[in-house]
Amino acid sequence: MKTSTLGLAFLALAALPAAGLADPASPVPTAQPTAAPTPPPAAPAAPPYSAIESLVGGTWSGALPAGADGVARKIDLHFAWTENKQGIRFASTIVKGTRRVPYVSGMYAWNAAKKKLEMFYTDSSGSLTEGTVSQEGNALIHELTETNGDGTVDTVRVKLTKVGDDTFTNEIFILSDGNYGKIAEVKYEREPPPDAAK
Repeated sequence: MKTSTLGLAFLALAALPAAGLADPASPVPTAQPTAAPTPPPAAPAAPPYSAIESLVGGTWSGALPAGADGVARKIDLHFAWTENKQGIRFASTIVKGTRRVPYVSGMYAWNAAKKKLEMFYTDSSGSLTEGTVSQEGNALIHELTETNGDGTVDTVRVKLTKVGDDTFTNEIFILSDGNYGKIAEVKYEREPPPDAAK
């Protein structure tokens, strides 16, 4: 009987912590909530026209292959802000000797819904070219649809690559049989505006 009594007493002591009678000097640690890490601030979005605004100012000139008569030709290109500063317009002229023939007139504008630059222009033959522009490194890739004056449609890709502050190349590709073939490449160099030399 003594053994049985001692055993019951031991079991009763062992049950004290479970009954809330544990030593108050030894509290059971509780888990503390951990604050979620603060994400780094998002990088500010680039201004819509930052990729092309460096083209504004001066005259960009590019040599073209001579015509059948052997006379040298070039193309002059100008970029300028629209009056409301919500677009950049451009116009080019074919120069052959003393003769100047207007070639294309167009504009770049920001499409906030697409988060892309859009571009369109018409040329002297009556075609309309339009599409979107994206930046890849120092190149601007234009994915365009050209509706020709006779109603036919071509898929065109234009790659404008900045070589320096005052030089860029313009490569033009047309989609045919599932592949883009290059049809032209012109290197443009900027001549300073008239007041730059003053």
